[in-house]
Order: sequence, then structure tokens, then C-alpha cells
Amino acid sequence: MFEYRGVLDRPSRDALGWEGVFRGFDQLFREFERDLPLTSFGAVPAEVTEESERFVLKLEVPGLAEKDVHVEFHDGVLTISAERTVDAPQGYKTLRRERSALRFSRSYGFGDHVDPEKTTAELKDGVLTVGLGKSQKVQKKSIPVRVS
Repeated sequence: MFEYRGVLDRPSRDALGWEGVFRGFDQLFREFERDLPLTSFGAVPAEVTEESERFVLKLEVPGLAEKDVHVEFHDGVLTISAERTVDAPQGYKTLRRERSALRFSRSYGFGDHVDPEKTTAELKDGVLTVGLGKSQKVQKKSIPVRVS
């Protein structure tokens, strides 16, 4: 939200009349925010790292329950989707809403580098951690050198 204030909160001369315009916008936004719920689509910070035997994907998903998160691995593509609704309990009326609903779906292509049987998912403290075990094709293997 934008709020107009004079420099150092001192009265100033507004030769062009912009102060009234800014105050009007501020009032307009205050009216809108009172009644409209916000919805976020796809704005979920993610991080992908690689370890020796697996890839690790972390997503920030605060306020989501286990039942709201869906993780699927199909044809080399990992898809994570979730939805959080924000509703007032039965018999209550919402007076102000600052929490927003959330719905997202993100897909990551790993091809044949991941073994689906070695994939795990854990939700803890608002962070979803998905561990994707590497397939035998891409794991490094040390080959001993013989001296003859």
C-alpha cells in the first residue's frame, strides 16, 4: 500500500496539487484491502541442490498441512502442487484479512537421472524437502586402478 507523507512530516506547499491525488489513492487502496482476499499463484521460493547420491529440492510453503501438498514423479518430471484456503470458522465474520489463499503447481524435469523408488518428501516448519535418489546411471563409481 502506498501512503503519502510530506518530507520530514512538515507541512509543504503543493503547487501541483499532487498531495490530494496521493491521499485519494491511499484511501482507495484502504477500501479495497478491507474486503478483497488476495491469492498468490506460483510464488513459492525454491532451491535445488545436488549431493553425491541424491538431488534435494526445498520449497517454502508456510501454513500448509500435509494433506494440502501433493508430490508426484512421472516420466522424469517431479510435480509439486498445493492449495491453502483461508476461511473464517463457521459462525464467524471476517473483519480484516491479511492472510492470503495460496495455490501453486511447479514442475522440475530430471529425466532418467532420478530413481522414483528412492524419492522422499518431508514437510517440517513450513519447508517441504524432497529428496530424489539418483539412478545408477548417473551415480559416480570409482574404478580401482591396478598396477601391473
